[in-house]
Amino acid sequence: MTSDRWHWGQKAQLLKFNQLEAARRQADSWRTGLTGITALLSAVLVVKGRDNVSTLAPPYPLLVLLCFLAALSVLVVATLAALRASSGVPGDECLLTAEDLEAWSKAETAEVYSWITVARRLTVSGLCLIAAGAAVAWLAPAHLADPPLVRIELPGGPICGRMTQLGDRIVRIEATHGRSRTIHALPLDSAVTLDVVGAC
Repeated sequence: MTSDRWHWGQKAQLLKFNQLEAARRQADSWRTGLTGITALLSAVLVVKGRDNVSTLAPPYPLLVLLCFLAALSVLVVATLAALRASSGVPGDECLLTAEDLEAWSKAETAEVYSWITVARRLTVSGLCLIAAGAAVAWLAPAHLADPPLVRIELPGGPICGRMTQLGDRIVRIEATHGRSRTIHALPLDSAVTLDVVGAC
């Protein structure tokens, strides 16, 4: 047997006894990376995101809120899964025999890798939810303000309603009388006064 083969054999023997510690280190690195990704993404969204989603047309503000709440929940669970993988759970059992310790180490190593997989999948899901919420916030149409209420004084009497068009020396007003609506197209030359009012 060559010396290289002997050294690799010794290393393989040591790795067999250090699997749990290696899995814990990997889980700890994943937990640190998850924290960094979440902090970086939060900073980018605060700097680049739309500052007020209430200006979006319905139902987009609710959709953004639901995406971010779901992302927060998923990332919290991912962080807890990563913590479980890196730290384990406290137990009362004392392992005094080699067989018990070996069986526990193998089971715990498998459990650590299982929790790392859960944390990884939840992290990807949370990032996708954040990206979806940010995309909706950036790309959704803005809520259009209602046309202003105006009162126009004409020689034949006043007309009050919502101004739907102003241009080409014509003003269009939608007047509501009970359940009926009437649209008036009035030349601006005939108007005595035109005022924005709070109510008709």
